[in-house]
Amino acid sequence: MNYMGDSAWWRDRFKSRKLEIMSHEKCLEEDMSYFPLKGKILDIACGDGRNSIYLARLGYEVLAVDFCEEAINRLTYFAYRENLNIRTRIVDLSQDSLNRLEEKFDAIIINHYKPTSRLIKDFEDIQNKNGLLWVNGFRTIPFDNPDVKESDIMLDEEFELLKKNVLLDKKIYNINQREFVRYIWRIHS
Repeated sequence: MNYMGDSAWWRDRFKSRKLEIMSHEKCLEEDMSYFPLKGKILDIACGDGRNSIYLARLGYEVLAVDFCEEAINRLTYFAYRENLNIRTRIVDLSQDSLNRLEEKFDAIIINHYKPTSRLIKDFEDIQNKNGLLWVNGFRTIPFDNPDVKESDIMLDEEFELLKKNVLLDKKIYNINQREFVRYIWRIHS
């Protein structure tokens, strides 16, 4: 199984979940002081949209992308049910360039998805002036989740491809026995 990219695994995972909105990422809430007060946010690998929903409830215009149709269908339902400003698109990040979105964003968030070097290069093309990039993921392989592989771990050096972004903050934290890392960059123009 390819944890971060096996479409059948994700489809089955989302189909088996109750039709309830999960809680948003706590560290995203803690980091809102870095975000613009309003604007367009791109949620990459959004799953069924827990963070998209949180941001839309705060008044942001959100575009949420994921390769799993089941996840996007769930998010579309949640957004409709709550009358939220969330647009959704199915995007296969292993194949598609973010440039095909043909728009720019005031912030980009990525939670629990390790972007490829090609995607990292795309970020700067779709960030507005002073745009924010928020990335959160595994720092180590959790002992209680064998589906997470070495290739899913966030490494500082992979983000050196961000030539126009300045690192504002990096936080290493634990939730139970799992270790995570969260980065915040801002593009300079």
